[in-house]
Amino acid sequence: MNKNGIVSKKANKRDAGSFLLFVFLLPYVCACLWGHVGEDAESLKKNKSGDGYLVEASVEWGVWELPLEEYLTYRLCLVMPGTYEIEARKAQAVLLRTELALLFAEQGVNRVVVDGDGLERFYKDGSWQQDSLKRSRQAVKGTEGKILTYRGEPIRASYFRVSNGSTRDAGDEDCPYLAAVPCEQDREAPDYRSVVRVDREYYLGKLRGVLEGDFEEQTLWEDGKFSFDAAGYMTSVSYIGKNGEEEKIGGETFRHLFGLPSASFEMDREEQAVFHVTGVGHGYGMSQYAAECMAESGAGYQEILAAFFFQTELANFE
Repeated sequence: MNKNGIVSKKANKRDAGSFLLFVFLLPYVCACLWGHVGEDAESLKKNKSGDGYLVEASVEWGVWELPLEEYLTYRLCLVMPGTYEIEARKAQAVLLRTELALLFAEQGVNRVVVDGDGLERFYKDGSWQQDSLKRSRQAVKGTEGKILTYRGEPIRASYFRVSNGSTRDAGDEDCPYLAAVPCEQDREAPDYRSVVRVDREYYLGKLRGVLEGDFEEQTLWEDGKFSFDAAGYMTSVSYIGKNGEEEKIGGETFRHLFGLPSASFEMDREEQAVFHVTGVGHGYGMSQYAAECMAESGAGYQEILAAFFFQTELANFE
């Protein structure tokens, strides 16, 4: 009886030990089953126990909660071509982190909500463009915690695909670091030039959809007064209505109305409105293509950022 009792106690201890081992390993098993394996699992673990900043990405099925650095890895894959040099990717990673730092600062919280459009492809799918993910993870880790500041505050971290040969001067006292920068190398970009054709009736209908007044067809088709900044980007177009009052449409609003890659264009009016466009994007801040050219020539990410954002400094996001 005594012997049986001793055997029973040993068995209970062994069962208890097995149970504890199962509980200890359960998080790792779940991680392996649901997509965070090996290096990704370690990266996620470190992020969650790191600075405590979280991003709630609104995706098609709900909200995906991500640690800051993990979100940046995925976001970097979406906004910059996966073939770009690591130093160009590092510069972009700093800008993306700076965007979030500004949101955190403005809202005074350690959790922000963002538009997660495109992030769905990464959920439970670590195999998606593995090379691009690896390079993005390297860029994010290589700039861990770094943001770009002006007078101690996160900057307006603007970036875009390709300039028309120059970036734009924001002309804003709050953003003196956003000045015009020559980018002659952008003229060699594959998507530097494009042509957009818009039917006359569609053109007129789109304008009437955003203008509040009553306008002659001839006024909308031929008599708009287009204004451009020193870099060659459209800033506004104005029309005089039948009542003599003037209405304006901003340059970025106008280009999005007609799906123009940028607001740098020349326009011909035949049976259609024909836009001859140069560049891709709004033109403020860092040209990604120019940053890639600089990286290919040996520039580091610090040098790239300094070239596009004057009088700014790298700082740690805390």
